[in-house]
Amino acid sequence: MKITNSKICIKSKTIIMLATVLMPVSSFAQWSQMEDLLVTGSYSPQQNADLTASVSVLDSQTIQALNKRTIADLLKNVPGLLVEEQGGPGGLTAISIRGGEANFTLVLLDGVPLNDPTNSRGGGFDFSNLDPASIERIEIVRGTQSAVYGSDALSGVINIITHRGQEGHQQQLRAEVGEDDIRNFSLAASGESGVLRYALNLSKRDEGEQIEGSTRETDNASLRLDWQASDKHQISASYRYLDGQRNSYPEQSGGPELALSNLLDDSDYEDQTFYLNWQANISDNWQSVVSAKYFEHEESFNSPGVTPFTVVPPNAADTHFQRYQLQWLNTLQISDAHQLSLGVDYRNEEGDSRGFLDLGFFKVPTNFELERSTHGLFVDFHSRPIQALLFQASLRYDDPDNFDSETSINLGVSYQINPLLTVSANWGEAYKLPSFFALGHSLVGNPNLKPETARAWDVGLKWSPRKDVDLAVSYFSNDYRDLIDFDPALFINVNRSRVESHGTELQLSWKPLQEVWLQAQTTHIDLNVKNGTSVLLGRPEWKAGAMALWQINRDWSTTLDYQWMGEQFASSMHTGASMVQTLSDFHRVDWNVRKQFGKAVHLELALDNLLDENFRTAVGFPGPGRTARFSICFKNVFI
Repeated sequence: MKITNSKICIKSKTIIMLATVLMPVSSFAQWSQMEDLLVTGSYSPQQNADLTASVSVLDSQTIQALNKRTIADLLKNVPGLLVEEQGGPGGLTAISIRGGEANFTLVLLDGVPLNDPTNSRGGGFDFSNLDPASIERIEIVRGTQSAVYGSDALSGVINIITHRGQEGHQQQLRAEVGEDDIRNFSLAASGESGVLRYALNLSKRDEGEQIEGSTRETDNASLRLDWQASDKHQISASYRYLDGQRNSYPEQSGGPELALSNLLDDSDYEDQTFYLNWQANISDNWQSVVSAKYFEHEESFNSPGVTPFTVVPPNAADTHFQRYQLQWLNTLQISDAHQLSLGVDYRNEEGDSRGFLDLGFFKVPTNFELERSTHGLFVDFHSRPIQALLFQASLRYDDPDNFDSETSINLGVSYQINPLLTVSANWGEAYKLPSFFALGHSLVGNPNLKPETARAWDVGLKWSPRKDVDLAVSYFSNDYRDLIDFDPALFINVNRSRVESHGTELQLSWKPLQEVWLQAQTTHIDLNVKNGTSVLLGRPEWKAGAMALWQINRDWSTTLDYQWMGEQFASSMHTGASMVQTLSDFHRVDWNVRKQFGKAVHLELALDNLLDENFRTAVGFPGPGRTARFSICFKNVFI
């Protein structure tokens, strides 16, 4: 049996964070109008009803009510998203959309891409570093999105949006302690002074050691400024710095239960992100936005390898990656029913890695250094010829260095049959340039690789039979081609795999009482590796979940969250050869209760894995058992 998975890592680094700014373009709206607009999946912000794509939003109220330890735990509540974890906070956490590889998911922080193509995961993002306490909302768009974002968005986009300045002045000091030495502290301040809004966030996180050998510590600071220079001009800027360190058993080593050695991976990393945005309302019907984005990731990674060492020898790498992006976007409101966006952008990526594999008698260098630039042209059109009918089209042309040009397209339509029922359909094409690791690694890299491609379509239905009930169901089909895989016979990366994924997503929301909100979701995915006997790892056929939020009274509230994950394939090399196993399905229940003391103080108690379910997230890697966390939050105590 052959294993197809881009997550067999011999180096890994994590992530992230960044900036904060208005996403282009605010549809000629001022600050007060931005709150309900979606800034993901289109070149200009739109109301949810003005997008045809499959979109999910986790707003600030839901994020606060769930009180999850990680962003990945929050995203388990979204249909179509599959979360793969490697036991404990020090392990990697990957998220795939609709059965695609994790590196087919474009991850944005306030619109700035965070995917790093120098890592051995093909640019896949590790979600473990993101702090839910700093997040205002998360927008998820499922389906191909290269027509808007260029390379990397084969399966969809996850845009994590941090807090922005609000009216008045607000401060928040939060401290959390938990079992297994969990310690998290954060300080946030935001406000408005005349034409200037600001948001400052400082945090220090120690995730403890819930699983043997798995630890992670991070420190980060971010600042965001929004300046309304005049009625027609707004300038936004943000900067974020992250410093982190993690330890874990090597991936596919068998973990704390099966590994033949207790030596751990060690990783130290830094991230910097910067964003600058100038928005000019040229006229009532023309808005122009010039933006610059910057992301930098540095990492020093050391691994003892997987015992016996003939499988994965000890290895290390020091990597550095930086990405510059410039964009000029113009949005024209042709009429009340028609909007046109068009513009140009430029992206430059530079990555280098200095590393080795230790074969005992000598060290084999694994160095590479690559740079590429991409010039892009794009146009986006939204039309509502009649109130019930919405048409959306996006077209993008990219000219990357050393590759043929790529043209990506998205088409979507939705129709409101009656006030209770809306149907939609989407079709698109997307591409992903090979990662620097796949192209340049001195042992397995192949400079002749082609971009991976995808064609996808979906149909959806939204039904609101009552004012307090909403039902959304969609059927999707994705065809991924030229997928990059490692060929053990040639000992290099090659394009050969083709994978089809088909499935159904369903989400039900019900508010039986003003104080009670219930939500349930389920996803079924059927994966088919064409012309092969491969199995795809970390992607169960079924998953489901439900949550209940209850505002008991003015001072007390509680949340119960249930998740079920079906059986999935996982592999390990702890026996000296690659071995595939089936991980059993499992159930997990999380409970949170909150007590408010006036407007200034609240306390929270969270019990993760309330029923102490015994489960595995990877071969030999147990999931965390029941864990208690207690937090106290002070608001506006300095004014």
